[in-house]
Amino acid sequence: MRVSVAENSIMRTLLLAIIAAVVGALAAVQVTAALRERDAYPRGVMNVMAVHAGALDQALKSRRCAADATRDHFDMLVTMSGEIPRAFPELMPDKQFAKFANDAHAFDQQIAATPPNDCAGLQKAMAQIGEHCDRCHRVYR
Repeated sequence: MRVSVAENSIMRTLLLAIIAAVVGALAAVQVTAALRERDAYPRGVMNVMAVHAGALDQALKSRRCAADATRDHFDMLVTMSGEIPRAFPELMPDKQFAKFANDAHAFDQQIAATPPNDCAGLQKAMAQIGEHCDRCHRVYR
């Protein structure tokens, strides 16, 4: 069985197209993984903060608002808000971003030093923490 020159050319072109598609797909996977790895720490900092803020919201909803029930979560917010400069070093030269980060960290420290001991205090603290987050996220998210 003889294969014509035209058929041979078509098969070669098809084979090259398949190889190019496979190589392109592999390259896309590698680029995506590299981009995810690059952003892992900033996303991790924000995710951990969200988990602890969520736990504080849950404490408020379940009316477990005493300081001994919330202290660990406030302490983690202090720790993680202190990591914002390390998580976003390219944004720290921006005076507005640096102010947002420093203000949030200072407020978290203030609340953690004397955590609220009732639900009204916890609700007020969570509203203020939310305001700090929203100010920054409106501009930089």
